[in-house]
Amino acid sequence: MEAYFTSPTLGRVYGTVITENHEIYNFIGRNVLINITLCRQLTGWVCQKDQWLHDFQIAEIGLQIDTVEKWLSAQ
Repeated sequence: MEAYFTSPTLGRVYGTVITENHEIYNFIGRNVLINITLCRQLTGWVCQKDQWLHDFQIAEIGLQIDTVEKWLSAQ
């Protein structure tokens, strides 16, 4: 799936999100060289490794993943 997050200095950073088990998600940047590993926890979305992203940027990607997964499960 395609997703993005907003950077105050770079603008929108676009990427592809892939998952194999719907537990760990990888965001691979297209217009910025970045690879982010995310996972969903009870408290919300978190990065698996230390990243330079702010919580609101992680949540922005997570919300897009949640929206697509809800849409796919309704199909």
